[in-house]
Amino acid sequence: MINVTARTSPRGATEDRGGISRFVKALRIGVCAAAVLAFVGGRAHAETIGLVMTSWHVEGVFTKDGKSECPDGLNPTLEENFKAQFKTKEEQDAIIKKYGSTQWHYRGPNGESDNNSPETVFDPLPHPEPHATASDGFNLDGTQDGRATDKTCKHDKFVNASGEAVDNQFYRVTGCVKSFRPQGTFDGFITNEIPALMVNRWLIEIKGVDDRMNDDHVDVMIAHGLDELVADGNNGFVAGRSQRVDEGSASFIQHTTGRIVNGVFMTDSMPEFRMTGSGLVEVGERRFKDARFKLKLTPNGATGVLAGYGDIPRLWRFYAKTIGLHAIASTVSPPSLYHSIVRNADGYKDPATGQCTAISQVYAVGFVNANIVRQSSSTDVAAAISKGAGAVR
Repeated sequence: MINVTARTSPRGATEDRGGISRFVKALRIGVCAAAVLAFVGGRAHAETIGLVMTSWHVEGVFTKDGKSECPDGLNPTLEENFKAQFKTKEEQDAIIKKYGSTQWHYRGPNGESDNNSPETVFDPLPHPEPHATASDGFNLDGTQDGRATDKTCKHDKFVNASGEAVDNQFYRVTGCVKSFRPQGTFDGFITNEIPALMVNRWLIEIKGVDDRMNDDHVDVMIAHGLDELVADGNNGFVAGRSQRVDEGSASFIQHTTGRIVNGVFMTDSMPEFRMTGSGLVEVGERRFKDARFKLKLTPNGATGVLAGYGDIPRLWRFYAKTIGLHAIASTVSPPSLYHSIVRNADGYKDPATGQCTAISQVYAVGFVNANIVRQSSSTDVAAAISKGAGAVR
């Protein structure tokens, strides 16, 4: 409460002793500034939601022992395939001596690396694929049965919790691979490197939110972030911290639109979504065609999926220079993985060959709330407030 002492002037007018006129003037300035802030970036009273990614996993069905989804067992290792290809100890020693590697990579007919040139090697042991039919994600090809179209190849669809047909062929490739499963090497390194390495810092800003439960149009920015995540001591991360947009990496700042339905935020399809990433320390770049997010908003963040088609040559380059370099640790033989990707490819059909050049991917992702900071936006708001305040002086 503001205490004011008033007195009557000789002319009968009331004057202020405690600053009434100054208070009124300040109030007018404040109201104007608030109005400017309310309208900056969109509609009056609209909310902005900021999110920073905290987790990343291959989406699919993963039971503890894998027996229900992988009745054919989990994947053979690189070492097992090497020994099945070169059956005697003499053959194995001769290859190692000739090409100088004890990691069993140089298995091509002319000593090609099975990681860098996986098309030159065919593993003798089969690559098991999951029999599960459930997955979250999106219906990327628009069909209900996965039939071939002018742009896609025939494949079996998955079904999400709502009974909708979705595409996630990458799960067929990786669902029975130890390293891609929960607590596997690849899964573990990616999970740990999100908080540890700035290269994996990803932000989503949702602007113009009139209603967190249902809003038919919101504006979306996705960008690389600059600030660390802070653990909360409860196997999670502190929500509400500031996250600066990496404005020096303009090619990774992307804008799209979306909507919120029953508390679930969904972006519209993006022609291509680019993001840096790392696996086992090395840095690469992921690109998703026809990409989209679906996130259930929570008081402290969001959980959901990122889906899209991964271009196979780029996908393999990313894999080969990150986890593929560590095939012993990752437990999987690169040729088995590569040929499964090609076999299960379902998007962006080459009209000349009929072979699909991309594969549908879905990743389960988690976020916590963040205060997203952009230098350009801060400057614009300050200028708007200054301009608005000056109008009532």
